[in-house]
Amino acid sequence: MALTADLILANRAYLDHDAPPGPGGAPVAVQGGLLAAVRPVIAPWVGGRGTTWIGAGRGPYDRDFVDAAGWEQLDTPRGPLRHRRLFFDDETWRGHYSQVANSFLWPLFHLVREPLPAITHYYPAPHEPDREEWDAFVRVNRAFAEAARQLPECRTCWVHDYQLALVPNALREAGYGGRAGFFLHTPFPDLEVASDFLDEHGRDRLAQVVRGILGADVVGFQGEPDVARFIAAAAELAGAEPVEGGARIDGRRVDIHAMPVGIDFDEVVAAAETGVVPADLRETIDPAMPLVVGLERADFTKGIPERLRAVAAAFEAGRQFTYVGVAAPTRQGVPAYRRLDAVIAREAEHCAAAAERAGGAFIQLRAAIPWDGVIALQREADVVFTSSLADGMNLVPLQAVAAQSLRPEHSRGVVITGKDAGVAAAFAGYEKDGLVPVDPLDPDDMSRVLEAALAKQLHGISGRLVTAVRANDARGWATRFLTAMEEFAC
Repeated sequence: MALTADLILANRAYLDHDAPPGPGGAPVAVQGGLLAAVRPVIAPWVGGRGTTWIGAGRGPYDRDFVDAAGWEQLDTPRGPLRHRRLFFDDETWRGHYSQVANSFLWPLFHLVREPLPAITHYYPAPHEPDREEWDAFVRVNRAFAEAARQLPECRTCWVHDYQLALVPNALREAGYGGRAGFFLHTPFPDLEVASDFLDEHGRDRLAQVVRGILGADVVGFQGEPDVARFIAAAAELAGAEPVEGGARIDGRRVDIHAMPVGIDFDEVVAAAETGVVPADLRETIDPAMPLVVGLERADFTKGIPERLRAVAAAFEAGRQFTYVGVAAPTRQGVPAYRRLDAVIAREAEHCAAAAERAGGAFIQLRAAIPWDGVIALQREADVVFTSSLADGMNLVPLQAVAAQSLRPEHSRGVVITGKDAGVAAAFAGYEKDGLVPVDPLDPDDMSRVLEAALAKQLHGISGRLVTAVRANDARGWATRFLTAMEEFAC
């Protein structure tokens, strides 16, 4: 029998209610890496059994759909879902989400190899949270732990991502009697690199995060490098003892695994079978020229400015191609993203001028386009160009492999990915199968690989790579994690 999730705790709800109750159709679950990854192991809530999801209530009409305690039953394509929303005042949420999670932990956790704030000029230094902001982060994490404690029928609790990093230890302190698992979807930083941006208080905050994660019975990371960096930090910051397969702390064992996340392969293929390129972008694409696409959130971890410099260099070398870049807005209200937008706009101007001189075409949008349009662009591309400075996994390359599996093997394109993205480590050995890692901080390296891909000097996506991506899909990843929780022995 397939394993299913018992209790899921996530910063985000399964969906937000963006319209009041009434006619107009049911809300649609948001697209995102977390939801796509765990969806296959969500069990319908039937007869008092199934999956329970607890997330924050941030939709404008969420309160209109829930009872006094935040409970509702959501109708989903996979059946009913028992769902609870936790509500927080705006100041608490700002401290938790904007100031600690996304201004401190998010930039900090991506410092895996280089001091990015010092060398990119747009990557922000981690914001040192003040006491009020940190207290807000603690309150939100404790609220999630308390909500889980109130559900003794849920014997396993799966906590997701850095926003809730304190929850595992808070569960233990609250007296939760079940098994707890934690999965970090981001990278984990190199402590030596990160320490350059931490004062005494910041280092203490990171130590609390590490100890919070160590409260779990089973901890999962995207790759072995993340595991190694975390165990080193756990030893230095929390006094944990490294042991084979994990660590010991406070007289108990914590199992720590590398478990690279996957995609819902069949879902992507289904979207690729019917998806169409948005009309306004289709008009830009010249079928006589190779198509290069860059698709991601407009985040400072994605290496967009460096990539655009590489694209401009390829145009300046006389290459004729169409580049379509779409960067979806994200984390509105965080100041660092406004600075990033300005840098992207400046590099895009240079690219557009270089494309015109070369006789190519260039478009860079700051917009969200429909899911099937994203997959259609990945299907049609000759090069899918991702170049994250660091990434937990980066699902775009995996989606591109699935989408392009519909094309004859001889006509498939190439996927370029940053070497510090989890996908590069998870699929090491597939460099000649259409998944080519590059140094995202070296525009010359990226331009050289891009030009080789445009000249058909690199192997396209192979059947071997397609098979590997399908074999390591979201269901397989989630099942591996749930199995590790089931088999955990103190």
